[in-house]
Amino acid sequence: MSPARSARREQLEAAYRRTVYEVQAPDGPMLLRIDEHCPRLQAVHAQLGVGESVFLTAWNPHSVPQCAPRNAVAQARLDLRLASLGLTIWPGWGRDPEGQWPAEQSLFIAGLALEAAAQLAGEFEQHAFVHAAADAVPRLVWA
Repeated sequence: MSPARSARREQLEAAYRRTVYEVQAPDGPMLLRIDEHCPRLQAVHAQLGVGESVFLTAWNPHSVPQCAPRNAVAQARLDLRLASLGLTIWPGWGRDPEGQWPAEQSLFIAGLALEAAAQLAGEFEQHAFVHAAADAVPRLVWA
C-alpha cells in the first residue's frame, strides 16, 4: 500500500471509529460504538434469536460525498437487495460526533452473516461496515 493510501486509510479508520452508529429500534434509539460492548444489542440479539448483526450504508461510495438524490438511489437499491432475505432490518444513522462528516442513512440488519455483509459492502463500494457477533461488541470490518 502506498504511503498516500495508507494515510487515507488511517484517516478513514479514525473517522469510522469515532462515529456513533444510531439504530432506530422500535423501542427507541440504540447507540453502537466500535469495540464497546452494548448490553442492549446483546438483548436485541437474544430477543430476535440471532447471533450477529450488521450496520451498513450505501451512502457515499468510496467515502466520497455524493448528492442527496444519488445517495437516496443507492440506499433504495440496498433496501431492495435486503428485502427478500426475511431479516429484521431497522433504519439508522452513522453520525460523526465532531460534525466533520454529515450523517449517513444506514441500516441495522439482525442475523446477516459477516460474509454476506462483506459482499454487500463491496457491491455498494463501501470501505467498511460494522459487524457485531454474539458478544455484542460492534467491530469495524474492512470490506
